[in-house]
Amino acid sequence: MKTLATLVFGALIGGAGLAGSAHAAADIEEGDALVMACQSLLDNGSAEGSKDEACKDFVTSMIMAQEDSLTVGEPFKAHRIGPDEDETACFEMPDKLSFRDFATQVVSYAQANPEASERPAYELAARALEAKYPCDPEDLKDMEGADSPAE
Repeated sequence: MKTLATLVFGALIGGAGLAGSAHAAADIEEGDALVMACQSLLDNGSAEGSKDEACKDFVTSMIMAQEDSLTVGEPFKAHRIGPDEDETACFEMPDKLSFRDFATQVVSYAQANPEASERPAYELAARALEAKYPCDPEDLKDMEGADSPAE
């Protein structure tokens, strides 16, 4: 049963304007820009219209882009990432994740993995969430078979 991402990520997305989110998030393409935006959110909050809001807008857009394929209870899978675009990140979001918690995950992951800031923002975000909320090993087994081409 497919459902809106807002049911899964209600606390995360609540209050964000989707039109503004898509525009602001489009400005963040590189990992280092996402880290700066998320650090700014941690330092200054995310007042509407401020540059600090870009971290919040990024994660909202990231989740909404997957809206049609998300199913309650299934992990979030980010495909075609890595230097050769042949890797997948898999994570299971908690019931609630605040924008501040997301920002903390991104900044902490980038500090522990400096090379991640040189990758695309989407990849950095997926890796940061995967590090904190990894998929169940059984989900990974199912995912391996699902990603293989049909014979």
